[in-house]
Amino acid sequence: MRIRTEDKGREHLRELLVNDEVVSFLVVIDYQMRIGKALVRMGGIGRVETKEEQRMKGYMRKLMEDTVEYMKSEGYDVSMLFGISNFYTKFGYAVCLPSHKLTVSTRDAENARGDLGDYKIRKIEKEDIDSVLELYNENNRGRTCSIIRTKEHFSEFPKGSSSGQPPDDFLIMDNNEQVLAYAVFDRSEQEVNIIEVESKQDKVFPTLFYEFAKMAVERRCGHITLFMPPDHPLAEFSRRYGCELITQYPKAGSGMMRIINQKTLFEKIRGEIERRISDSNLGGYSGSLEIRADTGSVTLQVCAGSLNIFPGRKAEDFLHLPQSKLIQLVVGYRTVRDILGDSDLEVSSSLKPLLNVLFPKESPYVWLADHF
Repeated sequence: MRIRTEDKGREHLRELLVNDEVVSFLVVIDYQMRIGKALVRMGGIGRVETKEEQRMKGYMRKLMEDTVEYMKSEGYDVSMLFGISNFYTKFGYAVCLPSHKLTVSTRDAENARGDLGDYKIRKIEKEDIDSVLELYNENNRGRTCSIIRTKEHFSEFPKGSSSGQPPDDFLIMDNNEQVLAYAVFDRSEQEVNIIEVESKQDKVFPTLFYEFAKMAVERRCGHITLFMPPDHPLAEFSRRYGCELITQYPKAGSGMMRIINQKTLFEKIRGEIERRISDSNLGGYSGSLEIRADTGSVTLQVCAGSLNIFPGRKAEDFLHLPQSKLIQLVVGYRTVRDILGDSDLEVSSSLKPLLNVLFPKESPYVWLADHF
């Protein structure tokens, strides 16, 4: 039994061989991901498979365990995957990404016709990709778990709401041909599933909704579905038409993450943590906090808003917990109050106000076009 790695650009194919036959394989994809406005290196695990006749023999377990060590040696900070239920927890992955589905009735969305602007609308062309990427990256620069997109790796939208579902799209432009907004949706004759929308100006929202409503009328569809986080500006705007929002929190599957290197992770989010402290009522706080998990120990030393990070140093105040729960705190999936109710951690009794500042509740999200 042996494991080999084949590098193909930012994708790294890892195969487990038995008697020189490939029995299990997966791909590690090299991404830059946001935590707040900080950037971390994320290893995305995708295309996981074991040949049918070789399943239930522990091969994928061996490959996954080795892949975690591989990512440590290659300098990744965190890892993410979209996985089946009740399998990846044994490798330290924890649910970190809820899914959101917002629906608006077609009839209600048609009310947007009263607020339409004077815009040009057309499909996204190849020469538009720079403008689209700029708009996406700007609007998501503070969105935890969003993926950095570059033209090298994102020259078009690869899929719709699921693998194999082709996408369609349109741009909204002003009279000077400046891109104001874009929308991407499933190419379908029965449904209107919007998988991504970004805009420069909120005043284009009625035009977006009316375009969605026209599509729904043409397809004889009674409602419009938008896949987006609930704090997205368009999701908030949709409330005026009446909407339903369904959020799913999987128990042990779907969008999951784990920490790979705790030290480099905290070093890279240092600026984000400093900003959180300085923006809070603890801007003058001074003290130190040891955060210890099964991935190591780091001590955060705070002095009047300035932060230093020291690996392995003891501190009077402490938070000891599994890394699977620490990553949920780091990305804002779970609140401090919720985490502190668990039995498998230890924490200094006076730390709750500081922890609330360090790890605020957020809406971590990966747009469907970036699912791997």
